[in-house]
Amino acid sequence: MLLAAAGCSVKKAVLTAPATGSGNMEQVMASDVAELNYTARPFFIRRAEINIDGNNKSHKLIASVRFAKPDSFLVSIRILSGLEAARILLTGDTVLINDRINRTLYFGSNRNVKKKYGFDPVLFPLLFGDLLTGSTSLPAAADCNEGTATLREIRTDCIVNYFIDCKTGKCNNITVENEFMKEYISIAFGNFDKEGKMILPKQLKIAKVANFATVEIAIKNIEFDAASIIEFIPGRNYDRIEIK
Repeated sequence: MLLAAAGCSVKKAVLTAPATGSGNMEQVMASDVAELNYTARPFFIRRAEINIDGNNKSHKLIASVRFAKPDSFLVSIRILSGLEAARILLTGDTVLINDRINRTLYFGSNRNVKKKYGFDPVLFPLLFGDLLTGSTSLPAAADCNEGTATLREIRTDCIVNYFIDCKTGKCNNITVENEFMKEYISIAFGNFDKEGKMILPKQLKIAKVANFATVEIAIKNIEFDAASIIEFIPGRNYDRIEIK
């Protein structure tokens, strides 16, 4: 899983910071940053290109992502030929995975997915540089220091650090640590594009250090305010395996 953490002694992933903005702020408000979230409105990423490097191997995939409020993601993963390998539905409490290659439907609660794979589906919006909403542990504001403000969110079993550009109010980097600060993942954002009042990262790089893997994702085509209805159709005559 992309957000399963790894060793914490490695530097953060780095991408080019956004060049647009209205000027430096002295303080960043968490509520203002959240208003710029990808997930502040429904969207449909028609095409994202994924490159995975690790263990002397490289894999290239294509994905599409549809988001509907309040918390539903429908993700399609395809190989380069266009054949769909998997379709994944993430909601606030459930995960469904159509494994089209092995004709298997995996299903389970977010809690069981987290227990088995070390990935909490609730963290998925971090891949878009979003602040996780609804948290009571996220500070309301952070002072800017040398152009960057840091919001530190202490969750039940991990710590999320948001490094925010004080010119744009957008995250340049997000790190996730476990509660003992022994595991670590870094997500860096780049290729920022201005769409109306929104400044959106179109590129991200995930550093997962334990197995020296990196994942780079380039968002090529995105539409906002798309149809907000998500429909997941389980594979016909698929084997069903519960994640537990």
